[in-house]
Amino acid sequence: MRALSPRESRLVAVMILIALFVAVQWLVIGPVVAGFTGRAAERADLALRYAANDRMIAAIPRLRRQAESRQRALAGFALRAPDQATATEQLRERLQAQVAAVGGDFRGAEDLPAAEGTAACRIRARLSSEQLFRLLALAQNARPALVIPSLVVGADDALIVAHAVTLDVQLDASIPVLAAPAR
Repeated sequence: MRALSPRESRLVAVMILIALFVAVQWLVIGPVVAGFTGRAAERADLALRYAANDRMIAAIPRLRRQAESRQRALAGFALRAPDQATATEQLRERLQAQVAAVGGDFRGAEDLPAAEGTAACRIRARLSSEQLFRLLALAQNARPALVIPSLVVGADDALIVAHAVTLDVQLDASIPVLAAPAR
């Protein structure tokens, strides 16, 4: 092997120096800079999350007021009861009281099968046509609102007299139920 000329040895020394500089850059400085950059990105992400969480925490009173407002509004559409059987009993008593309020003759009631979250019952009564109209108006305007899926009216007196004096009424009613803790 021949000896390197001074110019070649300087060139080799410069190449080794460049190789060392690149190796130090990739092995030491690069990971340190990447670590700083990664942590800066994480800090920015955490700052965004922190700001979002602050906004969420600040919104809690407003959200609570909205939920309470919705609960009050829902009270006009659903019956509060600890269970479905109690709700059905309350519905039956309500309908019986409404029949009595219009002056009708309450003949009986029975529970009907209902989907989860609803109560249903059937009542039978003898009413005049005016009393039936008042009962339906009373049931329609009372809160919480009822659903009346079926109304059967029989007028056996109409065969004897030209107009029906009393009507045999069978009314099915249901109402949504909200679970309320028992007191």
